[in-house]
Amino acid sequence: MKNISELRQTLHDNAELSGNEKNTNLIINNFFNNLNYHKIIRNIGGYGVAVLFKGKNNGKRIMVRADIDGLNIKEGDRSFSHRCGHDGHTAILCGLAERFSKTPPERGEILLLFQPAEETGQGAEAVINDPNMKEIMPDMAFALHNLPGYKENSIVTIKGCFAAASLGLKISLAGITAHASQPETGINPTTALYQLLNFYNDKSSYIKDLTPYSLITVTHAVLGEKTFGIAPGKAEIWVTLRSFDDKCLDDLKNECIEKAQNISQNYSLHCSYSIHEYFPSTKNHDMAENIVEHAAKILNLNIINKEEPFKWSEDFGRFSSLCPTAMFGLGCGEQHLPLHNPDYCFNDNIIKTGIDLFEKIARLSL
Repeated sequence: MKNISELRQTLHDNAELSGNEKNTNLIINNFFNNLNYHKIIRNIGGYGVAVLFKGKNNGKRIMVRADIDGLNIKEGDRSFSHRCGHDGHTAILCGLAERFSKTPPERGEILLLFQPAEETGQGAEAVINDPNMKEIMPDMAFALHNLPGYKENSIVTIKGCFAAASLGLKISLAGITAHASQPETGINPTTALYQLLNFYNDKSSYIKDLTPYSLITVTHAVLGEKTFGIAPGKAEIWVTLRSFDDKCLDDLKNECIEKAQNISQNYSLHCSYSIHEYFPSTKNHDMAENIVEHAAKILNLNIINKEEPFKWSEDFGRFSSLCPTAMFGLGCGEQHLPLHNPDYCFNDNIIKTGIDLFEKIARLSL
């Protein structure tokens, strides 16, 4: 396991943002230079890597996926970091590759996918749309995420929705600037912005207690320019919408847009909007999730059956359009710092458990 921990540290030291994982791609490709495999696609969906291990007999193709991108959180002298643990997820998949390199499946195929751009919700879609994906379409897919706040090496499973759907909504209000001494000669978006902020905050307070859970979070707002001489002529507000249900998310998006348009019309403003970083909900298929639990029981791992989905989002959910999928959590310590914390670091003590469980899941699935 020492070489896998060292690999994890190398990945950690080379964290790159979504869609720019050039060095990470190189590290992963170099790792496979000394392994036996049937096929490798070295650039899928951008800087992703897909590796196929084939058995002697025909059978299902089982995909195991890890995310490889980092975050725009500074660490020491480095501009980016792995404060979500994707370095650990990638290391686990590399350790799994060593296992299948030495002992390939008897039947069927194991597909290991090192997926780029998870943090922006673009990577899974790019992989799915890549022409190479047609040759390696899976029959079932699995993924994990490390979970601070849960007992080290525990396995967290959820029936149905595992992680929320979410999207970013950017609303732009355009009026007409004016001299600050004559604001009445322009069209000022200040009041409209104020009303929109109140609506989003009030709406969020109302819907968060409803079923299914939904939430509106204002993440950014700007009005006019940094000057004392000009009455503002434009405003912008960014909100993140999330829900445990995809249709509820879509309805919430439409309501927020309609409200912005109505308020803008009341003040003779032009309203435009754009959608960003869309994540569908990550839903566990019963058959795939049952395999996860069965494998964990065989390995005598502590299983935590969580009833409510996680409020964060994961673009692994897109693979549900291809085949049955299941995502599970791997506890990295009850006192471990949370994901995206500036001092978070992946717990290497859970790497072996991740490898063991993925191997058992894959072999059972075949």
